[in-house]
Amino acid sequence: MASCSKPVPIKEGPVRVSDPFSSYNHIQITELYEDGTAVGALTVHPDSLNPYGIVHGGCLATLADTVGGSGVLAATGRPCVTVNYAFNFLRPAKGENRHIFCRAQPEKLGQTLCVYHLVLTDDNGVEVANGNFTFYLTQEPSAPPADS
Repeated sequence: MASCSKPVPIKEGPVRVSDPFSSYNHIQITELYEDGTAVGALTVHPDSLNPYGIVHGGCLATLADTVGGSGVLAATGRPCVTVNYAFNFLRPAKGENRHIFCRAQPEKLGQTLCVYHLVLTDDNGVEVANGNFTFYLTQEPSAPPADS
């Protein structure tokens, strides 16, 4: 699934639910596509940094998990939980960056499990981390809305 198809509008509702954890951690979903690709960003704040002045690895993993899970929901209409992930920290995400961006691409959208590859970049487009996440679908798809 290398290419994206047409964008899915981000609507209030199941894809863009009120998520206090993401808001608290300065994470926002910015793009969703019908093939399950998702893009999001972490706005770097002083509370995003570790004692060495770089973005904390937990913030990067949280960004990836949030963006990937949003892609799963957009593609399948079903909520999910993370089953497993392998994450590579490639270089420091320095604190002078204003944002860290994440792109989540589906590798498998199954009946029960979805596998995603995620890439995180800094303001200059430099890859700072990447990984693979496996999500478990927790409910049956929602019925399509009735035509008005």
